[in-house]
Amino acid sequence: MSFERTRGGKLLYLGEYQQAVEMLTRAIELEPDEADIYINRGAAYAALAEYELAIADYDKAIELDPDNVTAYNNRGLAYASKGDYESALRDYERAMELDPDNAIVYNNRGVAYEAQGDQERALADYNRAIELDPEYAAAYYTRGTLYAGRGDNEQAIADYDQAINYNNKFAAAYYSRGVARGLLGHYEQALADFEKYLDLAPRASNREQVEAIVRRLKG
Repeated sequence: MSFERTRGGKLLYLGEYQQAVEMLTRAIELEPDEADIYINRGAAYAALAEYELAIADYDKAIELDPDNVTAYNNRGLAYASKGDYESALRDYERAMELDPDNAIVYNNRGVAYEAQGDQERALADYNRAIELDPEYAAAYYTRGTLYAGRGDNEQAIADYDQAINYNNKFAAAYYSRGVARGLLGHYEQALADFEKYLDLAPRASNREQVEAIVRRLKG
């Protein structure tokens, strides 16, 4: 394994996405037939919202390794980010054929179903993801957002509690729980959640909005 491949993976993990792209491009020049490098570069492109480039990398990874579950799942995510949910669903279903007990893929398919307005299928997929992996924080979070969208804030909070229980640095779960608690009139708890969110997400795009909410709650 080349230095470039290892370094590119580390940069991706650290969130240095542009540098990861550059390093992984060099790795591909050295190891052009390694599917995992294309998958990692695709993930970096996706994080930069370069979805077409990400899809092209996942295409190449699948060409090199036609049974690679991660490549199908990640390409599905890239399609979903573009709003092409039909293509995303096809990729998730192929990933499920290859790995029928993959909780991550069920959760992602649920998100795609929910984006299409099919809440029942979405809920079934979130439930299945949790059944397969009872400590999967993201599935509790996505199910919680579905309940919140239905106005069932008590059930949403219960799921956000579980998401935070299994990942106590899950910033979005604190924010969403704060919103649900605020809607129920639990203002002190909501304030604590929003403050925790700000601590965990110092560069959040909605930081000014949340800071304004915190000021109002304190006042």
